Amino acid sequence: MVIITLAAIFIPDPPHPLEEDRCGFAFCEVCMKEAPYTCSACRTTRYCSPRCQGADWRVHRQSCKIHQSLNEMNTRIAMTPPKRPPLGQCTGCNAKVGEGRRLAMCKDCGYQACGSCESHYSRGTCYCPNSNFGKKYCQMEPRWYHTNGRGRGYAGDRHPETHGQPYPNDMYEPAKRACDNCGLVTKVFKKEYRDPWVWH
Repeated sequence: MVIITLAAIFIPDPPHPLEEDRCGFAFCEVCMKEAPYTCSACRTTRYCSPRCQGADWRVHRQSCKIHQSLNEMNTRIAMTPPKRPPLGQCTGCNAKVGEGRRLAMCKDCGYQACGSCESHYSRGTCYCPNSNFGKKYCQMEPRWYHTNGRGRGYAGDRHPETHGQPYPNDMYEPAKRACDNCGLVTKVFKKEYRDPWVWH
């Protein structure tokens, strides 16, 4: 026998915890103030405080489930390895490249890019999740277009090459450790400096 109380009908489940997620130009769903927090379940709707999240929970509860399902679907798509592209055809623009023209090719995923696509911010990104044409993302400054070529951004450690101009010490974690991408034992950036939007 199932007993349904009035509390179960009129008092919804509590909202999911908020996560700090600072990025540029984000506004609260309720009051339109700057919103440094996001719903930890859907990672889409933003709030300025737990108070505004609580005020919006009855409305957000349904869309939260939809966004969670969409996020799961997008993750599955982004993590599905694409078919290896045909040789001699640019993966970025699908143009067949004749003799005498060069294609840059990633040895790991087979992505090929012609000269114009190679320098493009999205078509010049191969399918590898942790590198681009063999150059590891952990060795580069964070950029929003560091993805697997299918929309999934790189979120691992960073210890960019300094090229003679070292970064300030306070940007790094205090102790050396193994990079979670390449395994090199070195000082890596603190979490806040791995965010590509900090580098704008």
